Order: sequence, then C-alpha cells, then structure tokens
Amino acid sequence: MKSGKPHNSLNGLLVEISKIRRNKSNELLSGTGIHAGQDILLYYLDLEDGQTVSALVEKMGIQQGTIAAMIERMVNAGMITKKKDASDKRISRVFITKKGKAAHQQVTDTWRKMESITAKGLSPIEQAQLITLLEKVRDNLS
Repeated sequence: MKSGKPHNSLNGLLVEISKIRRNKSNELLSGTGIHAGQDILLYYLDLEDGQTVSALVEKMGIQQGTIAAMIERMVNAGMITKKKDASDKRISRVFITKKGKAAHQQVTDTWRKMESITAKGLSPIEQAQLITLLEKVRDNLS
C-alpha cells in the first residue's frame, strides 16, 4: 500500500469505494445546503415521518450526540421539526417539513446521478449481478 491506495482486496476496495462515493455525493450535494449525513436522515423521514430519535439512531448507525447535532442544525435550517410524543413526553419525534421535502427531492436527484455514475459501463446483467453480490455482502455484515 505504498501508493496510498488500498490493494485490491475486498476490504480495500470497499473502503476505497465508500470513500469515493461519500466524497462524490458530498460534492454533488454541496450547493444544496444539505450536509453529510443529512441526506440519509431525510431519506428515512421520507419513508416514515415522525420517527423517534432513537429509531433514527439505530437505522442510521450513528451516535446519539451526532444525530442530536444534526437534528438541531436541520431544525434551524427549517428542514425538519422535533416534537415531544403526544402520549410519552420522554420521547421525541422528528418530522420532515415542506422545505425538507424539497431538500429530499434534491437528495433523490443526486442519488439518481450517483447511481448513473456508479453503473456507467455496466450492462443491465452486470448491474443485477452487482446488486445481488452487494446484498450478500450487506447480509453477511448485518
């Protein structure tokens, strides 16, 4: 690894691909006001609005403090709101706003671009094979 690039092991390639993908995604989102990780939060809220903070922590696989800072930043930006649960005041729920829905559309557009970039040069059969293999890798790690 003297060249600074991971060797072509499975782990090395996954690390390199993850880093490149994150950087490219951040580059594409840079003009939108959406910061790293916020795209994932918007994605989960679009799937199910009003989730608890603890459910989002689990789904996103990040620390409570990290998501608390992210939520505060996104509340201040008007993309989401955070409210106490009506039946249990110890629980906070997070809701996407109209501005957040518009931001999520930008995320969706960016993710489509990322998928197109990622699949460039792959035949439909190769894309299906790659998806199947990555699902196996995901399942192995879950």
